[in-house]
Amino acid sequence: MGKSLAENILKTLEESGYEAYFVGGCVRDWLLNRPVHDIDICTNAHPGDVMRLFPQHVPTGLKHGTVSVKEGGSLFEVTTYRTEGEYEDFRRPKEVNFVSELQLDLERRDFTMNAMAMDRYGVLVDPFHGLSDLKNGLIRAVGHPEQRFREDALRILRAVRFAAQLNFRIEEKTLAAMKGTAELLQHIAIERIREELQKMLESPAPAVGTALIVETAALQAWPRLQTLFAKAKGQSDRLAALPNLPHKWALLMYAAGFLYEEARQACLELKLSKRDKELICALVQTLADIHPKWDVPQNIDWQSHLLERGWQFCTELNALLQACWKNKPDRDIANALMQIYEQMPVKSVQELALNGHDLYTQLSKKPGQWVHDLLQHLWEQTAFYQLPNTPEALLEEARKEVARHEH
Repeated sequence: MGKSLAENILKTLEESGYEAYFVGGCVRDWLLNRPVHDIDICTNAHPGDVMRLFPQHVPTGLKHGTVSVKEGGSLFEVTTYRTEGEYEDFRRPKEVNFVSELQLDLERRDFTMNAMAMDRYGVLVDPFHGLSDLKNGLIRAVGHPEQRFREDALRILRAVRFAAQLNFRIEEKTLAAMKGTAELLQHIAIERIREELQKMLESPAPAVGTALIVETAALQAWPRLQTLFAKAKGQSDRLAALPNLPHKWALLMYAAGFLYEEARQACLELKLSKRDKELICALVQTLADIHPKWDVPQNIDWQSHLLERGWQFCTELNALLQACWKNKPDRDIANALMQIYEQMPVKSVQELALNGHDLYTQLSKKPGQWVHDLLQHLWEQTAFYQLPNTPEALLEEARKEVARHEH
């Protein structure tokens, strides 16, 4: 997202007599030389003034003082300095009040590293020593930590997620307050909990986040999920080697000793999509059947798995197995699946020289489950047992197989 475009907004506000600053996560990430995805701007201009100055706008959150300003094809959130009234449901303030001082706005923010502002010349406003904490790799709550977490309990998991993303430590009083208020997360929607957990799992240091979840008992309101992270903690460093979230959840569940039903219940609790739930549960069950030992590579019967589950599933399973063995990799075992697959003359049922319609018309039988089973048998014979993939050979084998079953 273009910083130069956002600077135009600051310039327009300043030339109209207002203050304007970059604020929050974008300032933190610029200072850390990390990619910036969202640029937020704060100002003492009220929403009405912002809308007047920028005709190209979307009134996205007027109640909270936020106007999205369009500049060069991008949208930038411009929010009036504000303080927040008493919080309800441990998530949202009952009211916000617009103020004229930048420091009052920064005081309401969660962590010191997110409570910095920067003008368009790069001058930093840092009343809570966020830059020092950044340099020391510390996550510290602004003001009284317990109050920050009582205002918005999700901040507990935000601290966990930031620690994993940045590989930072959590300052002592902030950590104590997280432990003391963890029960308040029961008031937060599971969708928000899941979002923070998944950002943590996708971070460079998921083991850091997992250890913090265990130490703070952050998920105590969801005993199955708390158990999941506690039991899988010792293997959580393997998560960074996996390419996507279903893989990460599946490895966590296998490491925790979950079987199919417990994995299914965890997926339901997290409200994961049906597609992800089915993949995770299938991977967990298959891993439980294979029961790979950590860092002890073993030969896998890929032929059976290819026939039962297909190529795509096997590639996903192989990625998980390599994570199970990541500290003792074996190139031959890692490449075994690809070698078997490449040697298969017919890679799937769809590549057979006849289809289901051909079978029930040629064999004068009504369609049914037998067609699927017979196609699977023909694929197995062509893929691994030298049956020629020609209509004549397949039909002859089909007749033999039907006869065997009928007798």
